[in-house]
Amino acid sequence: MANLVSLRDTLATALSAAGRVVYAFPREQITPPALVLVPATPYLTPVAIGGLSNRINVRFEITAVVGAADNQAALANIETLMLDVFNILPAGTSIINGWTMPQIQEVTGNQMLTSQITIELVTTN
Repeated sequence: MANLVSLRDTLATALSAAGRVVYAFPREQITPPALVLVPATPYLTPVAIGGLSNRINVRFEITAVVGAADNQAALANIETLMLDVFNILPAGTSIINGWTMPQIQEVTGNQMLTSQITIELVTTN
């Protein structure tokens, strides 16, 4: 089976190619603009088990986070971040759910504009 920590780190590295801050797991402190990888539901789905061809699908929710001090700038920033993700997702990534409507949330004690997308990767031995 795949090493999930390695898979998460590889995805985070690919997403950081656009010069973005990417957290491979939910953190206590987030510095925007940033992308955060969080396990999605269902997280692990077996496709083929047994023998030499073990495969599982792994789902992640990518959360885009930008500062929300200026509504117009925040919306422009999150839209740019969302489009950047489409351009840098690794080949073979399936998009399960598109980007959610941006909304204000409290993140690490600050008001942030956030949006989520759900992706799925297929792993092998």
